[in-house]
Amino acid sequence: MESEGETADKMRELLADSENHLQSSDTSGSIAWSRDDVFAKVMGKEHKGRIRGVGFGPTPSGQSSKTALTDSEIRLSQVRDDEVAQLKASLATMEEKLAGFDEMKEKVSQFEEMEERMEERMEQRMARLLQQMQQTTQCNQDPSPVEQSPPLPRSSAASHQPGSL
Repeated sequence: MESEGETADKMRELLADSENHLQSSDTSGSIAWSRDDVFAKVMGKEHKGRIRGVGFGPTPSGQSSKTALTDSEIRLSQVRDDEVAQLKASLATMEEKLAGFDEMKEKVSQFEEMEERMEERMEQRMARLLQQMQQTTQCNQDPSPVEQSPPLPRSSAASHQPGSL
């Protein structure tokens, strides 16, 4: 068996490597256990029903302890995190599209309003043109006072002259 100094040196050496750091986001002071943490690598495999270094209170099956996640639980958590990130990205994309649709809907309603105003203007213009045409037709049908006057009498001598025709 190794001496305490050798064990501590081995732990320091393993802790210097960032791959050996336990990933725990819990800052509440709970203990996070892992089967392959630095302590387990240096001290060896745990005996059933005991937890070395934490005294008599907590046990692996106790509620007062927080066990480290297994590799499969970590992978599952990462998969869920990835899915959540993808869903958030999809939601953001859909919200952008929805905002674009809202803008398009507003532009379409503005276009429809403009089209209605144009139709009203065209109807007004057509009515004015029709009215002008009717007035022009009435003027052409009613003879003017000049046309109503009888023609001037011509003499028979004037009709035989070559320049009078």
